Amino acid sequence: MVVRKEEGFTLIELIVTLAILGIVIGVYSSLYYSGYKSFSNTQNSVDVEQNVRFAMNYIVSLLEKGPSEVEIIDNGRGLSIKQVLTDRGYRDYTITLEKPILYTHIKESDTDSKGSKLQLAVNIYDFMVTKKPNNMINIQIIGQSDDNGSNRFSLSTDVFLRKSDINVR
Repeated sequence: MVVRKEEGFTLIELIVTLAILGIVIGVYSSLYYSGYKSFSNTQNSVDVEQNVRFAMNYIVSLLEKGPSEVEIIDNGRGLSIKQVLTDRGYRDYTITLEKPILYTHIKESDTDSKGSKLQLAVNIYDFMVTKKPNNMINIQIIGQSDDNGSNRFSLSTDVFLRKSDINVR
């Protein structure tokens, strides 16, 4: 007579295996979630910094072209830059903040009644222009990703205006 031995898993072995598997999946998913959250926060910080740097570079490049007139408007919350074009009159750039978007409004001469309003940067929290002595202005741009103040980045620079006067309105 041949005795046949049945092979298989007992109920206790299956429960222990499932418990261990559950713990491993739980640890993995929490690591994945924290990594994704860290990546998302880093990406938001980079986006805010990039927006602030782009806006500052744009404004400084306009000012370095030697505009004919620079005007600080809205108690330092805006900037108007007028450039004389050689044969076509002038081009007027007005930079204003309508939270959270920094806009530039470009108007060509007197014939362009409307002009065009373009987004310069998003997630901008504050934009401030102040007049300094010796024909200099200070520009400060602060960006952040949300209203809680997280991922805040600020950039400030002084620009010497060689060819233009500064008016405050």
